[in-house]
Amino acid sequence: MLFRDIANTITREVKMASVIPSTPVRSGHRLLLGAVLTLAAFIAVWFIAKYVLHYRFDISKISYTDYYWPRRAALLPHSAGGVLAITTGVVQIWLGLTGRTGALHRTLGKVYCAGVLIGSLGGFYMALTIPPPDFAYAGGLFCLSATWLITTTMALIAIGHRQFEQHREWMIRSYTVTFAFATFRLIYDYWVAPPDGTVWAKDFAGFLAWACWSVPLVLLEVGLQLRKVTGRA
Repeated sequence: MLFRDIANTITREVKMASVIPSTPVRSGHRLLLGAVLTLAAFIAVWFIAKYVLHYRFDISKISYTDYYWPRRAALLPHSAGGVLAITTGVVQIWLGLTGRTGALHRTLGKVYCAGVLIGSLGGFYMALTIPPPDFAYAGGLFCLSATWLITTTMALIAIGHRQFEQHREWMIRSYTVTFAFATFRLIYDYWVAPPDGTVWAKDFAGFLAWACWSVPLVLLEVGLQLRKVTGRA
C-alpha cells in the first residue's frame, strides 16, 4: 500500500507539471556546465562498469561475495535504480539548465524518479540488513537513501505547484545525492584509504558513508544561496 501510494504521488505530480519556462544558463556558462556534466558522465560510466555490471552478468556467490550474496534480492533493484538515476540525471540537468524542458525532459524525469524510488527502497533494506557492528556505515546508507527520496519528492512537489526555480534546485540536490554512490567509490579507491580488513578501514567506510552525500549537499547549498544573495547567475 505504501509503495503504491508513493508511486501514485509521483505520477500525479509529474502529470500536473507542464513545460517549464525556459530560463537557460547564459551562453558563456554552457561550456562550463558541459564540462562538469561530461566529467560526471565519465565518472558515472566508470562506477557502473567497475561496481555494477558484474552483478548483472555473473549472478554467483563469488561475484556477490559472502557480504552481498544473502541480500542480493535487494542489491539488484538498488543498483538498477541507481543506474537509471545516475545516467538519466546527467541528461536531465543539461536539459533543465539549458531550457530544453519539453517532452523528453518530462519523460526522462519519470524514469529518473522511478530509479530513485526503486534504488532508495533497495537502499533501505540494504542498510537495515548490514551485519553489526558497522552501525556508522549502516546509518550513513540509511540516511543517504532517505535524503535521496526526500530531495526527489520535494522536486516533484515543487513542479506540481509550478514552482520552477524550486524544482530546479531540488533536482540538483537530488542528483547530488544520486552521485554520492560514485563519490564514495571514487574517494575510497583513489584516496589514501586504510587497508581492507583492518579496523580503520571500517571506520573510514563509516565516515565516508556520511561524508559522500552530506558534504556535497552542504557545498551545493552554499552555492545556491550565494547565487541568491549576490544575484549572480
